[in-house]
This record gives sequence, C-alpha cells and structure tokens, in this order.
Amino acid sequence: MENFEYYNPVKVVFGDGVLPQIGAYAAAYGKKAMLVTYTECQYFSKTIDIIHKSLEKAGVTCIDYMGVTANPKLSQAKRGVELCKENGVDMLIALGGGSAIDCTKVIAAGVYYAHDMSRMLMLSHSDVTAIPPTRALPYIAIPTLAGTGSEMNPIGVITDDESGKKSYVWEPGCLYAKVAVMDPGLTTSLPSYQTACGGYDIVAHVMEAYINGNPAVNLTLHDRMHEGVIRGTLEALEQVWKAPADVQARGVLMWAAAIALNGWMTSGTFGFTPMHQMGHVLSAHYNATHGATLACMMVSWMRYFVKRPDNYKYVRFAKEIFGCELAEAADRFEKMMRDKGVQTRISQFGATEADLDILTDEVVTVSFGSDGKLNGFPKMTREDIYNCYRLAL
Repeated sequence: MENFEYYNPVKVVFGDGVLPQIGAYAAAYGKKAMLVTYTECQYFSKTIDIIHKSLEKAGVTCIDYMGVTANPKLSQAKRGVELCKENGVDMLIALGGGSAIDCTKVIAAGVYYAHDMSRMLMLSHSDVTAIPPTRALPYIAIPTLAGTGSEMNPIGVITDDESGKKSYVWEPGCLYAKVAVMDPGLTTSLPSYQTACGGYDIVAHVMEAYINGNPAVNLTLHDRMHEGVIRGTLEALEQVWKAPADVQARGVLMWAAAIALNGWMTSGTFGFTPMHQMGHVLSAHYNATHGATLACMMVSWMRYFVKRPDNYKYVRFAKEIFGCELAEAADRFEKMMRDKGVQTRISQFGATEADLDILTDEVVTVSFGSDGKLNGFPKMTREDIYNCYRLAL
C-alpha cells in the first residue's frame, strides 16, 4: 500500500425520516442560515417547508438562495456570496445533488476569499496557479440524490463562466461539511433518469480508484472493497428501478455514494480520476448530466483497453463484475445503461467528430500534468484521449 493520511470530520446523520432534526444541528453552527438549492425547486417544496420549520423551532433564521443549476457556474456562487454578506449569514445549508452541494462549498469559501473567486479553481494541472481557500462558512449538506458523494468530501466542482472551463476547488482544511443529513426517503420520488445517472456516477467513482491503483502493489483488500461497492450499487439500482419507493435500496445507494468518494476507496492507492476529467469537459460543452458523461466514458475506456497489454485491471473488472471477457462486459454495461435511458454515446449530447480536437485540447489544457500526460495507470497521452472520445461517439 502507498503511504497516506486519512481525515474525514463529517458528522453523518443517516436514516429515513431524519430531516426534521436539521434545526438542532444547524443551531450549533450559527443563528442565520442561507438555504442553497436549485432555481427549479418546486420538487423540494415540502422538503424546504420541513427545513424552515425545524430551523425556526431551533431559533435559526433562514433566507433562501434558489439560484443553482445543474453543472453550476461560478457566477451563481458569486451571487450567493453577495447574499451572505448582505444578510449577515453565518452558516449555509445545501439541499440537492452534487451541483447544489458543490456550489455551496464555493460560496462558503468565497465569503472569506481575498482574491477573485476564479483563482481558487484548479484550471490547469500543468501550470498550477490556483490559490486554495483557507477559511469557509460552516455548512450542512442534505443530499437529495445518491451520486457524487459531495456531502462527505472537500471537493467543489464548478464551471468558470469566463473561460468556460469546468474544474474544481479542493481543500480539506475548510471545505468538509460539518454535518451530512442523509435521509434516503428524500430520494424515493426522484425521476428514474436522475436515479440511474447517480448510480453510474457512484460506479465511476469506485471504478476510477479500482483501475488506477498502482499495479505494482498487491491491493487485494482494495479490489474487494471496490468490487463489493460496485456490485452493491448495481444491485440496489436494479431494485429501485423495479420499486422506486424502496427506502432500504435507496439507502444503500445513498451510503454507497458517500463512501465511494469520502477517502475510504482511495486510501493507500491513488485517487486519479481521468474519466472524470473527460466527463467534465463534456458537461461544460454540452450541459450534459454528469453521470451520463461518465457512463459514456466508462464504456469507451473499457473498449479502448480491450487489446492493450496494460489492461489487467480492466480484465479483472470485467470478470469480477460481469463474469465475462472485457469486450463483452463493455457491451453488457452499455446495454444496462441504455435500458435505463442513460446516454452512452457523446453524439447523444450533440458531439460530432469535428468537436473531438476541441474536447481533447480542453482535457489537455486543464487536466494534463507537467509531463504532458493525464495521470492514471497507465498515464494517457493526447492521442489516447482523442481515441477514447472517438470510441464514445
């Protein structure tokens, strides 16, 4: 195993029906909260009412910022910062999927940030000029979709409006949530497409750790952990597909999402996420759903490695998860996704062959290291990235 440090301070409150406890937890961190959620928030009306009543009972006043979209933009975070300062907000509550929680993290950091907020984003891995935040408002995360695991990690993914680049801010020192209120009952009425995209997002997080572990190190423990979470996620996804109101299966997905990206799956191995780097570019260019972009890239990468000699982990993934050879596993995986209405080809987002150089160059600009390659095992060249996008058309 590689040397590592592990730290995760998030207090988890998990269970069906725990949402009304939010006020008691919020009162420990402030007296004036700002609830951050989506512009299209009709779906959350009852949930928001529960939150407001619980906060009022606990003596916490609240203003609402319903200004976040899927694939959030830095301008939305900046507006949130303005509202915090204008209203004397001393804590935040994020309600939604990864987009709402990630935007909340950037708002929390932006309140105290001394530079233009774009400076906190990692917009280049080869020429690092990002200035990470050192302080942030405390916030509570209430996930309503099992997918990104943002409620238990210190990463905020967001798109810079000016450059059009989608990247992230990462700072363990101040961007972890104080509390994650994880109520699987909040996810039972999610649209089936969003549920499926969230499920494949979970799989992608674990798969990235699985295939990018150092092949020179025996990581049997990690492999079995990864395989178990992936299997459990796919099984729970099938269950909620048949019975959307199954709170137990919803709970499995919600907890799988959290542990997939809270550090457990990567401690002692590597945390490179090359497929995510390619997916972020697709989201930025086509406003595509994050989990769907990852569905496209997972299948494409599996096919790209069918005939490569450095494909041991891909072959093992196919055998352990799908019980077959790699090429067949890619076909099965794609069919599984398509059957749930999830895009598996980037042409379904609007991409054409003429776009491939632009997409590839964006990955190179943002995500390639100073060695001119995309980190992972094996490291990927520009040609590799182009060919993976081409396979995904």
